[in-house]
Amino acid sequence: MAQGAALKAEGVTAGVPDLYVPAWGLWIEMKRSTGGVVSPVQRDWIAYLNGIGHQVIVGHGFEDARAKIESMKKPQ
Repeated sequence: MAQGAALKAEGVTAGVPDLYVPAWGLWIEMKRSTGGVVSPVQRDWIAYLNGIGHQVIVGHGFEDARAKIESMKKPQ
């Protein structure tokens, strides 16, 4: 509860992906390697961000996230 209150005070919004790379318009949602699940509010944010032309990946652990980033077409 205390951590949630502190994050809210900092302006963190529930469901927004964890990381953003502005130069690529890329959002990254990090989940555990096993058992990590995207919540309904996260799915809504992902759909919204995709709808406005941003890319979103869900990385299940560091290695998965890195592989997905490396396989993306990089901006010129």
